[in-house]
Amino acid sequence: MSEEQGSGDRGRIRRHVGWWIGLIAGLAGIAGLVFTIVTRDQFTVDEWNQQANAACDTLYGDLLDKYATASTSLYLLDQRGYQSTDYQAAARSWADLGSNNRKLTGEIGKIETPTSHQEDISRLLEELNATSDAEAALAVKLGTEVFTVEDMVDQDKRNKLAEKAQQTFRTIGSSHCFALPPRS
Repeated sequence: MSEEQGSGDRGRIRRHVGWWIGLIAGLAGIAGLVFTIVTRDQFTVDEWNQQANAACDTLYGDLLDKYATASTSLYLLDQRGYQSTDYQAAARSWADLGSNNRKLTGEIGKIETPTSHQEDISRLLEELNATSDAEAALAVKLGTEVFTVEDMVDQDKRNKLAEKAQQTFRTIGSSHCFALPPRS
C-alpha cells in the first residue's frame, strides 16, 4: 500500500505543480501586459512633426497651385473689368483652395496628438479650419458676382488667419508646414 500511496502522491504533486506553474505563467503574462502599457513611450512632438511634415509635403504643390490661381483670379477680375466668367473662375479657385486647406486640416487631424502640445495642435486645427472657412466664404461672395471693399477686407482676414496657422506650425516645430498657405 505504501507503494500505491507513493505513486498517488506523486501524481497529485504533479497536478499541483502543473497548476501552480500555469497560474504563475498567467500572472506573469498579465504583469507583462500591464508593464508594457504603463511604460510605453508617449507619442512625442517630434513624431507629430514628422507626420505633419509628411502631410504638408503631400499637399504642398497642390496648395501652392490653388493659392496662386486664387490670388491671380482676383487680379484678373479687376484687370478684365469684372466679367461674369471671371467672377465664376475666381469663385471656383477660392473654393478649391478652401477645399485643399480642409484636406490638410483632415490629414493633420488624423495624427495622434502628443500630450505636451494638445492646446497648440487644437488651436492649429481651429486656425486651419477658419482659414478654409474664410476661403469658402470668399468663394461664395465671388459667386454672387459682386466684389466690394468688404471682400478685400475678407481676403485680408483670411490672410491673417493663414498667418496665425503658420505661426502655430512654427511654434510646434513643423518645418515643412509653415509656408502653407503663403501670404499674398
